[in-house]
Amino acid sequence: MVGVTGSLSAQRGADKQLLTEDAFQTASLDEIAKVAPPAIVYAAAGTRRSAALAGLASHSEAYVRWSREQMISACKIIFDHGVHHIFTVLAAPGQFQEVGRYRQRLLDWISWGVAGPEALRDYRELGWRVRLLGGDDLPTLARVQEQLSAATPAIAERTLWFMVIPDPEAPWRWILDAVWRSQARSRAEVVQALYGEELPLITLYFSFGKPIVAPYLLPPLLAGTVQCYWTQRPGYRLTEAEWRAILYDYAYLRATWRADKTGRAETSIGQRDAWERGPTLGLGMRLGPFWYPRPWSGDSLVGHDGSHTSG
Repeated sequence: MVGVTGSLSAQRGADKQLLTEDAFQTASLDEIAKVAPPAIVYAAAGTRRSAALAGLASHSEAYVRWSREQMISACKIIFDHGVHHIFTVLAAPGQFQEVGRYRQRLLDWISWGVAGPEALRDYRELGWRVRLLGGDDLPTLARVQEQLSAATPAIAERTLWFMVIPDPEAPWRWILDAVWRSQARSRAEVVQALYGEELPLITLYFSFGKPIVAPYLLPPLLAGTVQCYWTQRPGYRLTEAEWRAILYDYAYLRATWRADKTGRAETSIGQRDAWERGPTLGLGMRLGPFWYPRPWSGDSLVGHDGSHTSG
């Protein structure tokens, strides 16, 4: 499966450059599915902040129920637009290092949210296959792995992969165990042993908060050329318009590679202000106890089409 790199980028840039974002926002799901990545990471975070903003206690059972419903709705939007595999991080190493009620209830909440009666009913109605990575490290979640394998299809068009990473070394244990069990001699063979099937590479990563990368945030051995997006809206607050905007950027605006770059660099002279005064992505500030992107205001802003707007 090819990612958005090289010749495919050039093809999209050349063949589809006339499609506007407005047209993409109103296009049919079938049309959008043609340019959607087959596999993504949706690493939503800030769910407790999202619950607090919605008026829910961030360590309550109501928060867990509400967050699960939000997650299902967000993943449905992504699947409906042509994605076949969603990898979503349920818990990362930092959450296992917390103290208090949240940490005490974490595994129980994951078990219920992933394989409780309401969750299994949703998977059945939506026709999703659901799998859990990380259960082998935690006996409580090993049972959840078995439940999901028994309760959801062996083959499906849409697969939701939950990831629970108790510590940074966990993905390495998964890889080494798969190599030892299968005596694999290639990446493809290890992927088959680890996931039980051949899988497309991840080419889109959508997360929340600080723009960071860590090996455990991507499923082992599946990282392609990954286009990254970070929202500052906490939790699973994804709208169809927002997801279409991301897919438009992914499929069209970032498809800038071309084989013949003659004269390409010289076009930047016409946008000198943008290139010489542009922001540094990732700079932030404190917003209460949290990080938030530092606002940027220049003498001019550049639109999607390269036009300049005074600001």
